[in-house]
Amino acid sequence: MKGRPPHPDIDVAETTWQKNARLIREGFRDLEYLPAGPSAWNMTLAALAFSARRQIAGQADLNLWAAMHGCAPSARYEQLGRDALILWHGTSAQRAEKIRTHGLMHKRGVWAASEPKIAHGFTRGRSRAFQAGSAMVVLVINRNEWDGRAEREAPDIARFHESIPAEHIEYILWSDRIEALGERKPPAPKCWGVARFKKHAGRWVPRSRPPVRLDAERTYTDRDEWLDESIRRIAAALTNPTAIEVFSSLYATIDPWEALEHRQILEAIRRLAGPGRQVRGGLHVFPVTEATA
Repeated sequence: MKGRPPHPDIDVAETTWQKNARLIREGFRDLEYLPAGPSAWNMTLAALAFSARRQIAGQADLNLWAAMHGCAPSARYEQLGRDALILWHGTSAQRAEKIRTHGLMHKRGVWAASEPKIAHGFTRGRSRAFQAGSAMVVLVINRNEWDGRAEREAPDIARFHESIPAEHIEYILWSDRIEALGERKPPAPKCWGVARFKKHAGRWVPRSRPPVRLDAERTYTDRDEWLDESIRRIAAALTNPTAIEVFSSLYATIDPWEALEHRQILEAIRRLAGPGRQVRGGLHVFPVTEATA
């Protein structure tokens, strides 16, 4: 996802975290922090999408998550395999600029969480308290290498007693993009491309001449067909996705974001997958059946 890091003065104004009571009542509990406006993308979607997959499946594949957000996968994550420990650090946008160069350091220690919701809560606090924007840092470390160099302060929170070098930073989530920092990328999974649209005669149409290729198996001729095929692709990749995972991947792979409204996604989910079913923690999954696929 391309773009410049957000200006601190703008980031706070564009980021809203007020819970959406209407969506919660409708059963979309995971969309409680959906950014406001007719359409929007922000780090909240990507972080909570990873959290939802971790909650439902017990773990989340970092490289699949990256690919579904149009990002290059992490070679470090692939190489470490079972020894890979994924940690999230919520901070301000201003401080994230320094972290990407110098790594994480603090005289009282460095805190990181395996649960993205915890880090997301911290970046909300930093943004509101210091008016410095918000950002989230994704670390991939060798579990064995760092064993004994941190203490567990809560089930999902670790406090490191030394600095974490920048080489362990794989991604930074800004308010409007995900930045991949890993130096070497594995050949697979291939990141999902961005569908580009333009407005013509009051309608959003593809910039390329239709049919446009979505992947090796799917094509689309207009925005609505892209939406349906993209939801089917997400469902095939995740098996029973949550609403937040659908929203996050869709907004990460469409340009401009204004071409897709929240209500259109909700309508498409209901049409393709029905009401869904409740799973762990009150989340709902939405299987796309063969009949609708």
